[in-house]
Amino acid sequence: MKLAWIIAAAAATAPCAWAAPQAPTAVRTQAFPRARPAAEGAALTCAVSSPQGRPLTFTPRIGLTARPVSARGNLQLTGCLSGDGSAPYLRSGWVTLKSVGQASCTSARHVHGTLRITWFGIDGRPVGTSEVRTRADRLATQSPADSFLAGTVVSGPLARERVGGGITPAMGILGCATGGLSRLPAAGRLTFG
Repeated sequence: MKLAWIIAAAAATAPCAWAAPQAPTAVRTQAFPRARPAAEGAALTCAVSSPQGRPLTFTPRIGLTARPVSARGNLQLTGCLSGDGSAPYLRSGWVTLKSVGQASCTSARHVHGTLRITWFGIDGRPVGTSEVRTRADRLATQSPADSFLAGTVVSGPLARERVGGGITPAMGILGCATGGLSRLPAAGRLTFG
C-alpha cells in the first residue's frame, strides 16, 4: 500500500512527456532610467523621471531673471535600492510635486512645497504613502530644478529621512535664457537619507 502512494506521488510531480511545450508569455516592458547603485548608507536611492509626454511645468516660465515660479507635475521612481537595508520593500513610486520658489535659468531659492509619494513593492502593489516637505532656502546655482526635490519626509515610509536629488534638464542654460522654460522632461536620481 505504501509503495502505491509513493508511485502516485512521484507521478503527480513528474513532468508529462506528452504535454505540448508552452510558448513563452510576452512581457510588456517600458524603458526607465536605471538607478545607480544605492548610495552607501542611504535608506533608499531611486531613478527619477517624468512620465513620457507629461513633463514638469513651471508657471510662469522660468527665464533669465529670478521671479516667483510655481512647479507642478508627476515623477516616476524606479529601480529603488536600499543602501542600509532599512527599506528593501520599496521598489518604485509615483510622485506628485507641488512647489513654489524664486527661480531663474541659473538659480533657485526660497523653494517650499510638497512631494506626495505612493510607494509600490516588488509585486507592483501599493505599500504606503510618504509626504515630503520641500524646502530649499539657499541659493542653488548648479541645477536649479534640483531645489524642487530637496526636503524631509514628514510622514509614511522613510519618515524623518532627508531627501535630495538631481534631475537633468533636456535643454541647456542658453536655450532656457533665450526661450524660457515652462516644461521640463526630467531624468536623474533621488536619494532618501
